[in-house]
Amino acid sequence: MKKMILALVASSVLALANETTINATMSLMTQGMNQIQAGFLYSNKEDIKGGLTVLENANAIFSKVDVSTFIAHNNKIQVTHNINKNLDKNIKGLKKAIAAENYSDATREYGELTANCIACHKIVRGW
Repeated sequence: MKKMILALVASSVLALANETTINATMSLMTQGMNQIQAGFLYSNKEDIKGGLTVLENANAIFSKVDVSTFIAHNNKIQVTHNINKNLDKNIKGLKKAIAAENYSDATREYGELTANCIACHKIVRGW
């Protein structure tokens, strides 16, 4: 009985920690996306790069989050992992386009980043 209670307490603590992690990570992703967007709107390459760094770090954290604690269906879990990989690919593509000063490709990559964010929100939030 004590082991069962201890297991329940431990899983509750882990779930709370995971929820805190996901909330903090999504907040960082929002900050990164906002900074990238501001960089485009104000033609500030450094803002775009700074936002990419924030987004890249947040995506690395998100890749380690156990999404099964807030997503019930196994196929949806795999989709979120795929989206995480797509974000990584888009971040690299955006970095490459910015380094080459190819802002048309950079805005396309930013649009794909946004589309991946929304795809994940549809799954997680039921949007």
